[in-house]
Amino acid sequence: MGYKKRVIAEKIFTIYNESNMQPKIFLRTHRKKVIVGAPIIFLFLIGSSAVLSSVNTLSFSATDSIFAIVGDSVPVAVNLSTRTPINAAGGTVLFSEENLSALSLTRTSSIIDLWSEEPVISNQEGSIRFSGGIIGPHVGVNGNKGEIFTINFQALKAGKVTLRIKDAELLANDGSGANEISSTGSLTLYIRERGKSSPDINQDGEISITDVNALYLKTFRTYDAIYDLNGDEKVNWSDVRLLISLL
Repeated sequence: MGYKKRVIAEKIFTIYNESNMQPKIFLRTHRKKVIVGAPIIFLFLIGSSAVLSSVNTLSFSATDSIFAIVGDSVPVAVNLSTRTPINAAGGTVLFSEENLSALSLTRTSSIIDLWSEEPVISNQEGSIRFSGGIIGPHVGVNGNKGEIFTINFQALKAGKVTLRIKDAELLANDGSGANEISSTGSLTLYIRERGKSSPDINQDGEISITDVNALYLKTFRTYDAIYDLNGDEKVNWSDVRLLISLL
């Protein structure tokens, strides 16, 4: 049996076991779900992306959680990490103005010593522009690592929101002023209406195929509000499709 067929067979066999039903009975009862669901599960199982290590990066980190409820405060840190010495950093953070509002910035732990341009928040454009220098003890001989600032967002509307950085700069501390940026990270936040269940089914702090599998299995069983993601008092393919759309 080929690898792909073996993966599908093993996955369906696992679903059989966890459903507490004999395979023939299960297949007869849920034939449509297996036919439609197995390829979806298979595609996610074989799908992967290479993770490349970058030398000099600007990135985000959620200081609380990537899962939020409309009205909640959502703090997100902007960080830099370099393997070569730099003396300046800058760029523009982009976010969805429909889903988030940037209320303020916290800079008490900032690696930036001197702001050449004070951070400018524009909730109309969904952007935060910044530029600053690194002097004194923060200039590392073998590189720099630290927080630039924390953005204090408020969640406005439910949805999947991805934060990005454009026009990123990490300037070399060698007199050339060359831009040494290698890559910029992104961060996806998941905002839901109050009273709706979290899409983080297994509560591991992220959304993955494991959550889809767990929810898929629950479509065969007694109703449980925890798995009712769209709040229609049913746990069915509508909830599975909603979760898949967030991957």
